[in-house]
Amino acid sequence: MKNKHTLIIFIVLAILFAGSCSTSKEEMGVPQTRNYKAIVADSVVFEWLSELDLLDYNEETEELLLLDKTSNEVLIINEEGELLSQFNPHIEGPNYVGDYDFGWTFYDNDYLICYGTYYFHLLDKEGKRVKRFPYPVETNGLWMLDYNPRMLFDYEYQGDDKFVAFITAPQGPSYPSMDYYDSIEMVYAIDVESESGYSIMSKPESSTYRNLKGYVDHGWPYMTNYFGSKFAQIHSIDSMLYIWNAEGDELLNSIVIPKEFQPDYEVKSYGDSGKPDRFRINSNVYSTKDYILLHSLKIVPESIKSELRNKYPRYWESEEYREAVQKYMDANYLVFNEEGFLGELKYETGPTGVNRLSTKKDFIWKDRRYEDERDYRTFLKVKIVPVEE
Repeated sequence: MKNKHTLIIFIVLAILFAGSCSTSKEEMGVPQTRNYKAIVADSVVFEWLSELDLLDYNEETEELLLLDKTSNEVLIINEEGELLSQFNPHIEGPNYVGDYDFGWTFYDNDYLICYGTYYFHLLDKEGKRVKRFPYPVETNGLWMLDYNPRMLFDYEYQGDDKFVAFITAPQGPSYPSMDYYDSIEMVYAIDVESESGYSIMSKPESSTYRNLKGYVDHGWPYMTNYFGSKFAQIHSIDSMLYIWNAEGDELLNSIVIPKEFQPDYEVKSYGDSGKPDRFRINSNVYSTKDYILLHSLKIVPESIKSELRNKYPRYWESEEYREAVQKYMDANYLVFNEEGFLGELKYETGPTGVNRLSTKKDFIWKDRRYEDERDYRTFLKVKIVPVEE
């Protein structure tokens, strides 16, 4: 009889234990992983011959800010494809911002901010400059970066508009060095009224870069502003995706990228020369109001490109480089929210260009790619949706 009671108690405890272990990841605050797909929800057709870059989108006025890649003109269109404004700020005159720039953003609905070659410029939407003011830090020049990362953001906090800039070469410790990784500040919150700024979103002590014992690359911070003053941030070889509140410079979360998609690279010792090989990197990050999308990219190693540079003046046009691209390059798109990793995404959008533009709505802008010449451009509203099991 005693053994029977013991058996019953054991069974009850086993059931209770199994029930406690079956608590879902979502109940514990960890998102469940699943597959996602990107679909075209809508589109905007704009009659224009030249290729265009997507610069910014104003969610309140539903306007797109574009750059003509041939003429360097800046355009504003609405979602009906109507041209609202057209000007060229890269021609010398009272509204000149420099021969080229590092980004644009809508500001406070009625204005634009341009990240010029020496100054930030506040302009009205017709391209007339209201004022200009210097960077908040002295620089050693600026870099033009691969993979077209966004470098200028407008965000709203308690009804006020502010902006954030990524400055690639602020004065400070030289690269490559441990001091550079530990202390260089590249992200700044800037106030238009006072024309002043301060550094935010520094590399955390846990960052891969601050624990390398050598160097790999500059550790550029790639960012997206997905809600209010909240930003998601990555660095090319960091194993984390960081969630920040720009207002208050608060690190809200550090999310580990799944092991199979973490960057893969070689480390060179300080004092060595040359670029280390990188095999997989975090190349960019985008967002909607609900999702953060990390572009994980396998790339051609630097040692291969270096060999080809020595053989061909325009190595990227060589058959050997095309073969290397086929061998090494591949892309994965990883979906997160501010709590964690959600799953992998597959595109079902047809042929698209390299342009992607985050929004604080439920879609990302992409440009349609055509094989033949057209006298119009098409911009797609692409939504991220779970795949039905």
